[in-house]
Amino acid sequence: MSTTPLDLHSAPKRRLSVPGRHTAPPRPLTDSELTTLLRVADCLIPASGENPAASEADEYLRYLNLALAARADVFDAVLSAVDKAAGLRDDDLRAEIKRMWAEDKFTFDPLSSILAGAYFMTPQVKALIGYPGQHRDAAGFEDAANELETGILDPVLERGHFYVSANGE
Repeated sequence: MSTTPLDLHSAPKRRLSVPGRHTAPPRPLTDSELTTLLRVADCLIPASGENPAASEADEYLRYLNLALAARADVFDAVLSAVDKAAGLRDDDLRAEIKRMWAEDKFTFDPLSSILAGAYFMTPQVKALIGYPGQHRDAAGFEDAANELETGILDPVLERGHFYVSANGE
């Protein structure tokens, strides 16, 4: 059995432990779906003091689309919630959201995390809460030495050395 060496330079670079990056939802929302989704977002995140309601946050729609794309796995569940909420008046909408929270976590959890996630990704809200964004914060040498003194690697050292080849040798 002959094998051909893998050409790492021609293969697309892909990290198997990280899901693929999606920049758009599985399909565009209809005007009705978007209107209802924004009403739900405003019900969950109303304006308070200097904090805008979800739909009023700068660039909220951009980040809502990004959040919907990132959670394409629950897109249909979110849209089923939107369908149930369509046309409900404010008090009935609040009641439906409370019912969903109490009885349907499979739908409520991704719906609320998408809506809140989009809100907290907007530059306006990040500035309001003082979040500087992600940055590298590597541990110092003393921190690493102190961590080793805790015995965190003792089980690994006790297990002993072993090597398994990626080629199965």
